[in-house]
Amino acid sequence: MKKLLKYLNESPTVFFILKKIKGDWQLEYVTENVIQIYGKTADEFLSKKYFHEDFIHKVDLIKFKEEASLISKLKTNEYTYKPYRIVNNDIVTWVSHTTKIFRDQTGKQTYYYGYLTDITKKQELYNELTFKTDVLDSIFNNSFNLILLLDKHGKLIKANRTSLEIAGLEEKKVLGKYFWELPWWKHYNSTEIQQLIEEIKLVQKGTCLKNHKYYFNTISQKIEVDFCFSPVFDEQTNINYILCEGHDITQSINTKKKLDQYMHIVNENVFISISDLSGKIIDISEAYCRFTGYSKYELLGKNHSIFKHPDNDDYIFRELWDTITSGRIWKGEHKNIKKDGSIYWVENSITPNYDENKRIRGYTSIYNDITDKKEISQLLITDYLTKVYNRRHFNTVFDIELKRAKRDKENFILLLIDIDYFKQYNDTYGHDEGDKALVSVANALKYSLNRATDFVFRLGGEEFGIITSRIDNDGALSLAKKLNKSIENLNIKHIGNSISDFMTISIGIKVVSYDSKLRKNDIYKLTDKALYKAKDLGRNRSIISEE
Repeated sequence: MKKLLKYLNESPTVFFILKKIKGDWQLEYVTENVIQIYGKTADEFLSKKYFHEDFIHKVDLIKFKEEASLISKLKTNEYTYKPYRIVNNDIVTWVSHTTKIFRDQTGKQTYYYGYLTDITKKQELYNELTFKTDVLDSIFNNSFNLILLLDKHGKLIKANRTSLEIAGLEEKKVLGKYFWELPWWKHYNSTEIQQLIEEIKLVQKGTCLKNHKYYFNTISQKIEVDFCFSPVFDEQTNINYILCEGHDITQSINTKKKLDQYMHIVNENVFISISDLSGKIIDISEAYCRFTGYSKYELLGKNHSIFKHPDNDDYIFRELWDTITSGRIWKGEHKNIKKDGSIYWVENSITPNYDENKRIRGYTSIYNDITDKKEISQLLITDYLTKVYNRRHFNTVFDIELKRAKRDKENFILLLIDIDYFKQYNDTYGHDEGDKALVSVANALKYSLNRATDFVFRLGGEEFGIITSRIDNDGALSLAKKLNKSIENLNIKHIGNSISDFMTISIGIKVVSYDSKLRKNDIYKLTDKALYKAKDLGRNRSIISEE
C-alpha cells in the first residue's frame, strides 16, 4: 500500500476520495500532489480550510455545479466532467476531472473516487502507476492516451482500454508478449524493431526515454504519437515495471504541415514583418527581403526606420504609434528606401499581436507595393516642365496643411513668388531659354527647402508658390530672403531686369496663426497683395503681409 500511495502522490494526477457520512459527502483522502494544481497542501483540504470549488474559475463554476448535481442521480459508476479551469494566484490550469462511484450491496453510493489531471500542456499524465487496486485501474483506463505496463523484462502485463480500442485488440491476445512483438508495431521494419529492443534495454538501466512512434488504427490510418518510456522503481530502487505512454499527435503534425506550407507561401510571396514592442524587426519574409535588397540577417534586430525615407512627415509615424500602442490597427501609405537607395511606396497595415493575457507583445506589418500607382498619381500632381507640384495639387495641399496647422497649433505660411520681368526675358532670349530658366528657378526653390512640411508649386507661367509651417514671422521673412538670394545667385543673365544683371524674384508672404479665422481665399488674396507690394517697391525683395 505504501508503494501505491507513493505512486499516487508522485503521479501528475491528483486522486481524492469522498465518503458519504450522515448524508453529506466529505473529503476522506487526497494525494499530496494536490499542491501542484491548487498551491495548497492535502492537510489544508482535509482540515476543511479549503474546498475544491473555491478554486474553480468563476466562468466555469456554474456549469461544474450543474454537472456535480447529476452524479448522485447517475445509474452508471463513472462520470467525466467537461474540462474546466482551476485558478491559483492568477495561474490558470485546465483540468480533466473524472469521478468513479462505489456502491454498497443495496446500490447506494458510498464513495466517490476523483481524478484531476493537468491537461494544460498535454504532458504525460501517468509516470509511476501500479495496478494493484481499483483506483489505479480507474486512473489507468480513463486516459485518452495509449498506456502499456511492462514487467522488468519488457513483457506486457497490462494494456489500457484506449490502447486496445485504437488497434481493435483483445487484451488476452497481447498479454505476455515482449514490447517489440506487440501488434501495434507490425508495420515496423527490422531496423525499427531493433530500435524498440534497444529502447527497452536502456529503460531497464533506469533511463527515461521520449521519442516519436507510429502505428495504424483499425481503418488503416497512420497515427503519430509522442511516446514515453518510464522505469518504475521499488523502495530499493530496483526496476519492477516499465510504463509506456503514447500521446496522439497526428492532428498536431498534420496541422503543422499545413501551417508550414502556408507559412512557406507567405514567406515567399507576401511582404510581411514582425516587430517587438519597440519596433525592432524579429522576423521578416524572404519576399520583402528580396524586394528591398536586404538579407534577413541584415534586418533582424534593426528598427523599421532602416526603410524610412526622410521626406516622410513625422506626424504620420506619431499617429501610427499612437494607434497601434492603443491596440488598434493602423493603415496608411508611406515612402521607403531600398538598400540600393531607390525609392518605393507601400500601403501598410499594422496589427498588434497579443499574448494569452491580452497584452500587446509586438506588431505584424503587411505591405503592398504601390510604387507604380504613386508614380502615376505623381504625374497628375506634377508640373510637366519644372517637375515641382502643379496648381491642382496646390489647392489640395493648401486645404490639408491649413487644417493640420490648426490641429497641431502651428503657424501656416504661404509664399507667392513671381520672376521679375519674365516677359522681357522671353522676348529677349526666346521661349526655350525661358523654359530652362523656369526649371532652374524651380530647382533652386526646391533645394532651398529640405523639410517634409515644405511644398513648392508652379502655379502658372512664371508664378510659384510655397506652403510651409512651424516658423514665425521672422523665420518666414528670413526664408524668403534666402530664396531671393538663391535665385539671384543662379547668375541667369537678364538684361531686361532693371534692378539686377541677373534673374530675380519678388515674394509675398502671409503667416497665419493656428487660431486665425482667415479662410483660404482670404489668405491667398493677402499674400498676393503682399507680392504686388514687393513689385511696387522695386522688386527682388520679400514683403510680409501684416493685414
